[in-house]
Amino acid sequence: MHLLETESVGDLVGLLEILEDMETSVDIATLDDSLDEERTTLINLLNDAEALTLVNVDQGDVSLTDKGREFLKSNVTKRKMILKELLRNLEPFHSIIKKFRSLKINDMDKEEFEEFLAENFPSEDISSTLRLILNWGRYAKLIDYDPDHERLVYVV
Repeated sequence: MHLLETESVGDLVGLLEILEDMETSVDIATLDDSLDEERTTLINLLNDAEALTLVNVDQGDVSLTDKGREFLKSNVTKRKMILKELLRNLEPFHSIIKKFRSLKINDMDKEEFEEFLAENFPSEDISSTLRLILNWGRYAKLIDYDPDHERLVYVV
């Protein structure tokens, strides 16, 4: 299962908007010239967008899928609903949801959550992984965070 690597939802939306403006499939090199991103960042972004089924990458060409077009044509509320459903099938969200469901809980202490991440998604920077989860999770209304009590909340 694909592990989401792009930290910002805005980067994804920007990619989709550029593809929409170009109205056809785009060579990755041309896309690279249009974006002000490192090559690795672009590849991660493309991999994430493809795993979310919003773009298709075929032999170096990138194009919007029907789901990508639907996402762009939607208002913010609908975009969040679309993303919420798509994220459920990607890591780390798939495992996070499974964890909450297996424990039959809807919230978890931040420290316990970070331990879960460290065990399941080893990283040199757990805070970066947590930031990614909160950025995407909050946008999609899938995961929330209560800073007063330092608890992550699974939004059913």
